[in-house]
Order: sequence, then C-alpha cells, then structure tokens
Amino acid sequence: MPQTGEFHVEHSIAGPESSLVRYVLDIFESFKTARSPFEEAWEEAWLNYLGQYQDKTAWRSKTEGTGGRSRIFIKLTALKCNTAHAKIVDSLFANGELVPYGLVPLSTNGDPRDAAMAAEEWRKSVLDPHFSRIDLPEIISDATLELTILGTAVLKGPVLAPQRSRVVVDRGAGGVGIETGIEMVASVEHIPLWEYYVDTNAKTPAQSIGEIHFRRMLPQEFRDLAGGGGYDPAAVREAARRASNQDPSDTRYIQMADNYMGEHGVKDARVSSLEFWGLVPAAHLAEAGTLLPEGTEEEDSLEACVCLGADGIVTKAIVNPTGVRPFKVCPYKKRPHQAYGQGVAEAMRDSQKMINSIARLIIDNKALSGNGMVGVNLDRINVKRTKDLSVYPGKTWFIKGNYSPQEAIGTVGFQDVTLGLKDLLEQFERFADEETGIPKYSHGEQGSFLNKTAAGMSMLMAQANLNIKTAMRNIDNAWIEPLVEAFYDWFAGNGSGPRLPFKIKAAGTDSIIAKEIRLENLSKFITAAANPMFAPFVDQAKAIREMGRLLEIDLVRSEEEVAQILAQMQSQNGPGKSLKETVDIDRLYPYLTRAEQMQVLESLGIRPDPALPPGGPGAGGWNGDGNGDGQEHQGAGISPFGAPAGV
Repeated sequence: MPQTGEFHVEHSIAGPESSLVRYVLDIFESFKTARSPFEEAWEEAWLNYLGQYQDKTAWRSKTEGTGGRSRIFIKLTALKCNTAHAKIVDSLFANGELVPYGLVPLSTNGDPRDAAMAAEEWRKSVLDPHFSRIDLPEIISDATLELTILGTAVLKGPVLAPQRSRVVVDRGAGGVGIETGIEMVASVEHIPLWEYYVDTNAKTPAQSIGEIHFRRMLPQEFRDLAGGGGYDPAAVREAARRASNQDPSDTRYIQMADNYMGEHGVKDARVSSLEFWGLVPAAHLAEAGTLLPEGTEEEDSLEACVCLGADGIVTKAIVNPTGVRPFKVCPYKKRPHQAYGQGVAEAMRDSQKMINSIARLIIDNKALSGNGMVGVNLDRINVKRTKDLSVYPGKTWFIKGNYSPQEAIGTVGFQDVTLGLKDLLEQFERFADEETGIPKYSHGEQGSFLNKTAAGMSMLMAQANLNIKTAMRNIDNAWIEPLVEAFYDWFAGNGSGPRLPFKIKAAGTDSIIAKEIRLENLSKFITAAANPMFAPFVDQAKAIREMGRLLEIDLVRSEEEVAQILAQMQSQNGPGKSLKETVDIDRLYPYLTRAEQMQVLESLGIRPDPALPPGGPGAGGWNGDGNGDGQEHQGAGISPFGAPAGV
C-alpha cells in the first residue's frame, strides 16, 4: 500500500487535461499578470545597479545617445546598494558569530542553567557546524545584496541538495587515501526574485493561497529529479521527453531577466519546472493519485506541494505534512498590505534618472561651448586643393583670392550654462541621500558641512543606522529565526536534536542596538569617572579596554603592561595617604545616621547610650562616660572632634 503523500504506482500520468494542472496553472497565470508592474520597477532597478543605458528611461528619449550626444551613466545606485549591503553584513556578523541567534528554553524540568548550557552545547556541536558546512553566511550575504537592489529576496530551505564530501579511508597495505562521494544534505537555496511568484495583494506571503517557484532546468538536471523524494520517475521522464520536442519559438514563459541569464533559444530549450506550495482542493489531489489523510472531505483544501514539468505534467503531488512552506521572503522596506518590499535602488530611481540627465546635459553643453564647432565659407575655400573639410592639427587650407584664412574659417561659440546644472546635480544627490537613508559619509564624499564636525558625523551615522536597523529587523524576523527554527525541527525530527523545545531569538538587530547603547553608557561613565571623588573606585584600564572592544580598535595595552605602568606611577608618587586620612570626619559626622554615629564613637573608645537620641553636648545626646549628661565636654554644641556640631 502506498504511504500518505505518495503516488499510486498503477495510476496514469496526469497531463494538461487534469483538474489539478488547470488549478495550478490558473493560479500561476494570475500571479504572473499581477506581478507585471513590479517587474518593470525591478528591471529598471536592476539596470540602474548595473549602470546600463536605458532608452525607455531617458529624459530626452529622442536625442540622448544620438548625433554625438552623451550617454554617460552615473553609478550612484550601485554605490548606495553596495554601501547598504556592506553595512548590513558587517553589522549582522560583527560579533564573529556564524549566524547571530540564541536558543531560549521554553520550559525546563530542572535547573534552567543546565538547560541553557545544554542548548548552547547542542548549538555549537550540531547547528553551527552544519551552517558552516552549507556556507549559510555567504548565502545570506548574496541574498542581502539582491534585497537592497530589488527590495525583496527569497531563501528556500531546508531543501535536500547534493554535496560532494571527502573522506579519509584506511586502505591497509596501500596506506591512507581520500575518497569522494555525493551526499544529500539539508541546505538553503537563494532563489532569484524573478523565479518566485506570490499573490501581490496578500499582506504577507504566508497569507497567499500559494507560493510558486518557476524555473527552467537543463534536461539532465530535470531528469535527476526522478530520484528525489515524492517524485514520480515515469512522469519526470515523460516531461523531459515532451520538452525536447517543443517548438523552440514557444515563448509563453519568458521570464524577467532572461537577457541576463542566457539567450532565449537556449532558455527555451530547457525544461520548465513549476513548484507550487499552497492550498489545493482535496478533490484535485485525489484525482492525481495522492493518498489523503483520514477524515478528509472532498470540499477541504490541504497544504500540498504540486510540481509540474514541461508546462503541464504532474511530476509530484504530496500533502505537506508540516503545513509550513519552505520559502522565506524578506523585504528591505515593507509596503503596507503587499508581499513585495521596496529596495534602495527603487527608492532613488527618480534621482538616478535626473542625475544621469543632468550629467549628460553638462557634458553636451561643455562640448558645445568649448569652441568645438567650425564655420567654413565654401566660396572662399579652394576645395580641389584642400580636398576635404576635416579639421585636425597640421591641416593645410587653400584660400581663394586675397581673402585671409580668418575670413574663410571661423569657430562658433555657445554660452556655458553648466553652473546652474551643477547646483541641480548636487540637489538631487541630496535627494538620493534622503530617499535611501544612506548619507554621503558612507562613501567618503566631503561635500556636506556635516562631514566636517564630530557632531555632524554623529548625526549622519545615527541616521544611517536607523535605516539599517529596520532592514536588519526584517532579516531577523524573515530569515534568521525561521531558518534556525526549521533546521531545529529538521534535526529534532531525525533524532539528532534535543528534546527540550526552544525559542529562537535572532540577535542581529539586538547586537547593533546593544552595542550602541553600551558604547554611549560607557562614554558617560568614563566622563563621570573623571571626577576625583570617583576615580579611586574605577578600573580605568578595564574601561578603556571595553571602549576599544566596542569600537573594534585593538590599540589598548595588555593587562600586564597596564599593571606595570600603574605600579611605576605609584612608586614615583611615593606612598599615598590612606582613605581614612582623606576623610574629614568633623564635617561628615552630623550627616550620619544614629547607628553610623555610634560606630564612629565606638571606634574612638566612646560608648554612647543607644537609648538616647542623637545630638551634641547639652542636648542629652552623648558624653564621654556614657551618662548622657552632656557635661563632660567644654562648650555646648562642640563635637568630640573639636568642631562645632552641625558644621
């Protein structure tokens, strides 16, 4: 008997006439149509990042790039995107962690400290080595760059992927050797955004009826799916056979960025693969041969995975046992009630267009006003002897009659109007800074007055960090926590994870925020510690070392060197006074409590009566023999230390 989620072996291959195929393709077409406006913005943002000239975004579309006019492209978008990517990655992995996260036990049966230690030990022995093996930080870094450009990036995982492994084996008399093999490993895949389809009107991808991964695969790569879990080998081979017989001019599924991923002819020769994860009516799944869970009604909709090959052959149809889709979608800046986000390139698309137009106008005007035009009077030029009218150094012109060369050849000059254009260029550069939240200090420009003062630099850095924190918070919520939780469930399901349930807490945003707060508090503490009253109680060497650690500057001397310097300073200054010698007890005594006053008097050999109220001589407070008559000291209001009471 087939298990739940598997095909019946005797079932025929579900083709394009299947209700399941029609259901999935209808959803795909609706997603594809609704995504068209976003694709236009993505393509423009992508070309702006690459620095490629675009006719459809030219300000002067009929004249730019024609007749010797400039087509210069100022790559400000690439600069902003790379700066944002570098700051995010640097902040995300600043503490030297492979992936910034923590495991918090939800419940403990014993000592919470033991549970925390067990969680940390399991993390270091299982999770972190696995993340290093699949190179998860590099995958997140690549996805983050796409996130800044297009505004949305997608990770898919955990997915089984083949990985080559090298194992040292003992060959007996032959010695030790190395063997290589292929192993299926739970990994994470970075999906290009143009291969991911979702309902654009859904508030979040999880609220969409489904999510689709559509791509074209090489024929052999597609045939390798036959060995994957849940795939029908016969259906995979049939889809590959039909795809090889398709008309190469069929361009029904031309994807965005086909121009950057291969020629159309090569792309269309590949096998299309559509992977749908989402809600599917139970009747459609039953028709395709999927064994449904007990108690499923015909009207129910189940979370399932349906794969189509060659635009219409069901190669896989299984019920998702966990109900969790593998896609992890992260926006750079969220759009209200939309699944796709907004990136750095899209935020400054208007500024990029204006900056390019202004730069081209400046170049064209400089060329026009630089005496580069020549006027020739043909009536006064001997064309037969001059031969041509080309202008170059050493050119010989033959003039007719008694005319001077200046009367036959002259230059044409135009007014230079680039001064106003330069002001306009700087204005739109400032607009780009404000739109992206990435100030000029990030890439070293010194045009702003804020860059020339410490207060101004602090303002710029605070503003940049504010925008980076928002993007990092999205990364924590959309990537780090769901991925770590998915891998924890993966290992726990395979028996290699701990029994105690954990809450995954991403620390990317917390680390940068906590670092800034601690640095600010430490600066205030060092300022307060400069007061001579507090200096004896502060470990200044430790405070300076902590400041250097937070600033990531390793210029502080070692503890041994600091101890030697302090000892040398003490020996040069001679023996210092004890703390008791520096305290003026006469001034301090009236402000002490009764118990503290009694301790001071007892240390001096005076035994006061605890029943008497506090006070000085004559007030019945204390005296030398403990009688409380206040008559043993001369002068009322004189403390036992010689100063007037209350001073």
